[in-house]
Amino acid sequence: MTARWAMAALLAIASPAAADEPVPAAPTPGIAAPAPSLAAWHGSWNGEGTAFGKAATATLVIVAAPDGSATALAYRLAVSGAPPIAYAAEAIYRVDGKGRVRGSWTDSTGRTRPIGGRLTVSEWINFWGSADVEIGRSTYVLEAPDRLLVSDSVLQDDGSWRVFATLRLHRTS
Repeated sequence: MTARWAMAALLAIASPAAADEPVPAAPTPGIAAPAPSLAAWHGSWNGEGTAFGKAATATLVIVAAPDGSATALAYRLAVSGAPPIAYAAEAIYRVDGKGRVRGSWTDSTGRTRPIGGRLTVSEWINFWGSADVEIGRSTYVLEAPDRLLVSDSVLQDDGSWRVFATLRLHRTS
């Protein structure tokens, strides 16, 4: 079994609980705990960083889907250099009561990728793709209510992750 297939199998069965996640507080009797939600990430975000080893700028718009049952995301990335890169994507996400994220991502290259991930109070991790093409990981860390660190990686054959984009965004609305 290759490292890529082993990682795909591991990701498919991985629990949203991880050693570095905070332990949730015990529920108060008679009061329902709030359902996990991407609401803290909702808003318009702009920023810069690097992508594919070059300077990049990005915008990210995250909103409740029109029917309120999901979260919609629109992403735009511009990478300077020769040739310049313009990339766009749209995604839809649903979060279950355990903080597991499911969805799909469709980009400007025409690819649609399945997404599975997990959500904690300040970190949202998505695993995307498939072992027959590529497996990636996008991490969205709320450093503060108005600051977001986004990191994108792709799984290598040896099981390591290669970061190809790191962006620091700030909330504009």
